[in-house]
Amino acid sequence: MAELHIFTFIRSWGGRAMNGTNVQIDTFPPLVVATLKGAWAASQSDNTRRNYACALRAWARWCEANGFEALPATVEGVCLYLSDRFHQGAKPPTLRLALSAIRDAHLWNNLDSPTDAVEVKRAMQGFTRQAVAAGVRVAQAKALTVEAVAAIRGYLNGRVKTDRRAARDMAAVSLSAHTGLRIGELAALDWDDIASEPDGTGRITVHRSKTDQEGAGEVIAVTAAAMNDLANWERLQGAGRQGKVFGITARQIGDRVKAVAAAAGLGDGYSGHSGRVGLAVTMTRLGAPVQAVQRQGRWKSSRMVASYTRAESAGEVLKWLPQ
Repeated sequence: MAELHIFTFIRSWGGRAMNGTNVQIDTFPPLVVATLKGAWAASQSDNTRRNYACALRAWARWCEANGFEALPATVEGVCLYLSDRFHQGAKPPTLRLALSAIRDAHLWNNLDSPTDAVEVKRAMQGFTRQAVAAGVRVAQAKALTVEAVAAIRGYLNGRVKTDRRAARDMAAVSLSAHTGLRIGELAALDWDDIASEPDGTGRITVHRSKTDQEGAGEVIAVTAAAMNDLANWERLQGAGRQGKVFGITARQIGDRVKAVAAAAGLGDGYSGHSGRVGLAVTMTRLGAPVQAVQRQGRWKSSRMVASYTRAESAGEVLKWLPQ
């Protein structure tokens, strides 16, 4: 059975002619080949590669245990795999991730993927409808609203002025809630990416993001409150605006948001994604047009904004109903 990830195809390509010619890839200088392999690897984010690798390992184990070939896969094998995973409690998003990973493995190995077959699509539609009928819902991260940020600030109770960890947590929470930066973007944020404005607000240049894979760059506004929290963290960090702003990983940022929210009495359900949800909710409550919310959160469509703010939108009709 062939291995199932991108680097298998790259490794095995050395013995094949390029584009039907007699030129072999291993006849080129090692630096050229290494550059090409690096470009292939960079075509997907680190997070995507990790998720696909995990999904493919699970698929390969299932195939080995049940007598199917993982690559190339069959329509029957994929359908039965989805059914088995669904029966074991996997939710539709997990199944969709598995399909994406299997499709990607076939693409990288120049194989036709069975994941687009009508039987697979109908099976996924059926599993999704059954999940909804059974009351399964994909949990949305709780919003870091103005009230939630204030509660966290109250919990930290002035320690942000003297305690480095408290200052960093407050800056991360504030910046996340006021800008909608993804946790990966927060982790990658460099002090050089932040510019101050005369009115006390700021601007952040996001050089690359989920919706800007080409790296054209996007500029977003930062409130004066978030800039103040950043300035306090900068003072305690003592790095002189050098290097990464937070100096921790995306996972660690998400863990800190979850921890301080729970400690502040806000309960469970908060994560590194809560800032984006909170941004949409806060701006909607203040009457911002959808286009402005999309621009600040850098959503390509209004669909996610509508999803995050459905409770706010539902409440709008009350102004026209008898009380």
